[in-house]
Amino acid sequence: MNSFVKNIIDNIPPLPESVTKIESYAKDPNVTYKQVSQLLEQDPILTSEILKAANLPIYGFSKKITTLENAVSLFGLGTIRGFVLAVYVRNNFNFTLDPYEITPQQFSFTAAKHHTFATNWYFRSMPRLFDILSPATFLSSLGQMLISQYLISEKRSEDFRRALKENAHYEEVETLFCGMNAVELTAEVFEHWGLEERLVNALRYIIHPMDAPKKDAIYSQILHCIHTAIPYHGVNNDKSVKEALELVEMYHLDKEMFLKSVENM
Repeated sequence: MNSFVKNIIDNIPPLPESVTKIESYAKDPNVTYKQVSQLLEQDPILTSEILKAANLPIYGFSKKITTLENAVSLFGLGTIRGFVLAVYVRNNFNFTLDPYEITPQQFSFTAAKHHTFATNWYFRSMPRLFDILSPATFLSSLGQMLISQYLISEKRSEDFRRALKENAHYEEVETLFCGMNAVELTAEVFEHWGLEERLVNALRYIIHPMDAPKKDAIYSQILHCIHTAIPYHGVNNDKSVKEALELVEMYHLDKEMFLKSVENM
């Protein structure tokens, strides 16, 4: 572990009990939706956000969702834990992203765009994947916030911005300045928090899915395609979509639904 990463890990705040409880529920095959909803109901803000999300058109639920237990049963625990982790990160981490020249609003929009794309692509056909895809798409860019804090403290923001303009592969720039890219850093944080191995691996191998353990490769492949189609600044174009489509074909993923997700995007 390089000194940059060790410093990040040494100073990262621990997960609160409410979040670790959700994580323990995610590993328990006997947990009930009622138990999960009762835990979440202790946080009115989180309850409100989950119910608001459940009624968005993208998820295609046939009737209005009015209870938290109903939302948990429809979403599944994977997506719920994604919401919980995302709200925790948003409320407890510094959202200064000046080195990337993006605003906190752009950052949040990009994370939501990643999640929306994954939902359009695989939520209905393979919902089991969302135990991992949901928290991974919501939080894969956590490392950007941590890298930004480091660059600002080291007064290297301008150098980083200049390098980003000169290199279209932003993960190479992150590695050059910090020794690893943002999603790899997120994987290190998740491992430090004790989150499950599949989630850590999904992010750790996002740039090189072929190196992932076979059982986890599909998560990294899907995330690689999504991050290629929708870069860190959230602005997709014909070139980024074309490159992502080439990856879809190489990984033998669902090409038809990928193209439909592009149209929806």
